[in-house]
Amino acid sequence: MKRDFPLRGASRRDFIKGVFAASAALGLGPTRAIEMLDEIGGSALAAGAINANRAVHIIGGDGGGAWFTLVWPVPGTITELATNSTVPFDDMNKAGKITSGALEDRSLYHRKVNGSPLWSNFGDKKLVTAMLCGTNIGHETSPKMAGNSNTIPTGTIGSFAASAAIQTTVTSLVPVIGINRNGIAMPYGAATGAPSPAAVPDSNAMINLFSSSASKLMARLSDPNNAKLYEEYYKAFLGLVKTVDRATYQRAYEDSRVAISLVSQNLGSVLSPAAGQVDTWCGPAAIDANVKALANNLIVAANAFKKGLCSQVMMPAFNDDPHFVWADRTRVSRIADGIALVFQSFMDYLNSIPDPVDQSKKLADNIVMTVSADLMKGPYSNANSDWTDATPGASNWMYVMSNGYMKPGWFGQVNRNGKMNYDPDTGKLYAPAQFADSMVTPGALGALLYAVSRGNERRVRDFTTASYRSMVNVVL
Repeated sequence: MKRDFPLRGASRRDFIKGVFAASAALGLGPTRAIEMLDEIGGSALAAGAINANRAVHIIGGDGGGAWFTLVWPVPGTITELATNSTVPFDDMNKAGKITSGALEDRSLYHRKVNGSPLWSNFGDKKLVTAMLCGTNIGHETSPKMAGNSNTIPTGTIGSFAASAAIQTTVTSLVPVIGINRNGIAMPYGAATGAPSPAAVPDSNAMINLFSSSASKLMARLSDPNNAKLYEEYYKAFLGLVKTVDRATYQRAYEDSRVAISLVSQNLGSVLSPAAGQVDTWCGPAAIDANVKALANNLIVAANAFKKGLCSQVMMPAFNDDPHFVWADRTRVSRIADGIALVFQSFMDYLNSIPDPVDQSKKLADNIVMTVSADLMKGPYSNANSDWTDATPGASNWMYVMSNGYMKPGWFGQVNRNGKMNYDPDTGKLYAPAQFADSMVTPGALGALLYAVSRGNERRVRDFTTASYRSMVNVVL
């Protein structure tokens, strides 16, 4: 229900923080705080308390980021494709030109899925922002050298760690999970208040983080009826203790109730992909191991979000250094189509799931998605079937699906003979000699944090002082 609530802006935020602080002091926890906000100011005030998006960060290492340029191509690639067969894009008919007014004077293409641009059924909020930031530094399995596109160059702060620090308002069992690549952890970095990530070797190990050993090893608890009965007995006995009505004990009791619920169930069956789900998400690309791995990782991440088990997942993608793939254009098209179909399936799936914290929204409404890489490979030539590592002006970029908090389209330009940087404060284009990479990247990643924080500029300022005004849709 929507009610008129007199506080606005900073006063409104301070009131929400006060309610959460009081709830914590009384041992009532965040759920009761949200219930109280709903009683006082309605669902809009309660929803405002959940002030961070979940995030999926996809990292293409060892040149594997190039595959994503077939999903969101450099605009100049498509412009040249009609007259130049050595341009690395497989089919002009697969490039869906975005014409939304949200682009202002910027360009953007989304690869088509079943004849329509990726995520077009969601409107402008799912339009991608492509930001030049960082430098082409190949080859890294986990790109985290200084100056790369996921590192805020104002010290040792990492954008994914800063995102996780902002997400601590979203209560979850394991806040951050990083899926390793051959034992190498994904780029996380450091930020004040960031939780330590849980590193796992693959999505199956991610499932095992949440699968109770008790439910797997104890024969009686493996029966769902027995597990439920055990949980109810525990809660009943808990209600008999003499401290049950004391407010100072309630937080511990609530935590124990949640813990016993997890002990009495095996979440492996809940988090794992359903039979045939991976192949359905991939389509004909299901024969490609890298596309299947991406689909599998995203399904497990979505299921973990559904249960409120985590807030951020970092995952590797491809890591295949695809130099000579253009010798088989049919395979290139199949893989690129598969990636786009996986992304469409992921967002459609999230859109079918109510957010476990904010039941008025779907998970698709409350997620930010990034794709970054050590290098994206050259967007203008695949002569002799070789997808060159070199990018014009050593350019690198990050794709962000911000759910409407950032302006869509390309910030900066990648031309055949070089690049144009941009001022994140004004959006104006400059040659790198006039506006250096080190001046661009802090603003670009500040804009990312703005999206994760749902427009909370004060929170962004905990991590960077750079301007990003031209890149965001201001939240009042």
